[in-house]
Amino acid sequence: MTDFPLVTVVVVSYNHSGYIEECLNSIKNQTYKNIQLIVGDDASPDNSVEVFENWLVNNNYPAEKNFHTKNTGLATMLNECVQLARGKYIKLIAADDFLHPDFLEKCVKILETKDNSFAVAFTSAYIVEKDESLVEYYGNFDFYKDEHQFRKLEKTRNFVPAVSALIKTKALIETGSYNKDILLEDYDKWLKINQKYFFIFIPEHLAYYRKHDENISTLKSRIVFVEEILLRLQYDTELENKVELNNSIKKIYLTSKSKEELKKNL
Repeated sequence: MTDFPLVTVVVVSYNHSGYIEECLNSIKNQTYKNIQLIVGDDASPDNSVEVFENWLVNNNYPAEKNFHTKNTGLATMLNECVQLARGKYIKLIAADDFLHPDFLEKCVKILETKDNSFAVAFTSAYIVEKDESLVEYYGNFDFYKDEHQFRKLEKTRNFVPAVSALIKTKALIETGSYNKDILLEDYDKWLKINQKYFFIFIPEHLAYYRKHDENISTLKSRIVFVEEILLRLQYDTELENKVELNNSIKKIYLTSKSKEELKKNL
């Protein structure tokens, strides 16, 4: 790599005060140093903003801030922070997750060696259980053969954990805003990018996804299951009868009244 293009790292929080320092320390400790940091908080009722502010002062680390006084949801927060990004690449991360020190360097390096048909580099990751034990995100790396095979595979289910992805900012902006009406805004974004660009996989554990009660609720997992089916129907052109099936599911799930009824029954 002959130069070091700017990478924008966006850290977003909602009630993550207990994890913010670990996340920010993992960014400060990156071997890759040309970073624009953006921190955002979606009106957390805890002291997340105070933790952000204290860390920035104590570490003398510059950052742009997007602190909400009213909760708007993750997608809105992401869309606003993306508008502040100046980097050639962008890394979006929840404040309860963190990165291996080599993450940015290795992701930037591999994307810089690829042509313009590649827009996302992603790595393997560890899941951090509630007892702090680590579980490998993938059982093996056989799922990725090459970029063409993976383009088809990604339409069957999401193989790209958001915590482990580095994205070309151009591709992120080209494919539009994050969808504010769904929980799987990351999978929707991958499928949009997947229509035009390739993904490259780095078979190393370079990111850490933290598992806790707020992100593993039964209600959330069931809604996510339905949304994943909807997104597959929307983007997989090889599925038969997808229009009829898609419209049927939307009638059940996506109208606000039906969606609330579904939640009550989960």
